[in-house]
Amino acid sequence: MANPSLERDRTPDKDAAVVDQLIRKLRPSSPAVASAPKPLAAHSSAPAAPPTQSAIWGRVALGVLVGIALTQWPYGRACGWWLSFYLTAVALVVVTGVWGTLFSWKGRLAVAHVVALGIVLWGFALATHEVLPRVGYAKASAVWRCAAR
Repeated sequence: MANPSLERDRTPDKDAAVVDQLIRKLRPSSPAVASAPKPLAAHSSAPAAPPTQSAIWGRVALGVLVGIALTQWPYGRACGWWLSFYLTAVALVVVTGVWGTLFSWKGRLAVAHVVALGIVLWGFALATHEVLPRVGYAKASAVWRCAAR
């Protein structure tokens, strides 16, 4: 006759299976977790390679070029659609600066990071130059929409 306590020990514990599955999902930061068998899905996807220095500097240079180009905006930006296009381009400068900031932080490039932060500040300066007169904060006032002709 079979012993019931032995039968109970042979059946897998559902909680233990869940715990084992969660441990396998952890990053291999400790030796105990690193030695645990990894699921098959973890082997199929390769980790993303860190960005190279030239790629980071390329992103930062793109932000610098777009920021400089906006000082030479060839169209009027007093009101209407051209103002909308200009503010969209200014938002692009800010996004490019944030993009460069994130990648330079990950790549541990301090000078590129400072330049990218400067791009973000430059984008905010360009935006405030156009937005503050339209919200009534500056001495000179401006309008968002052009007068109907």
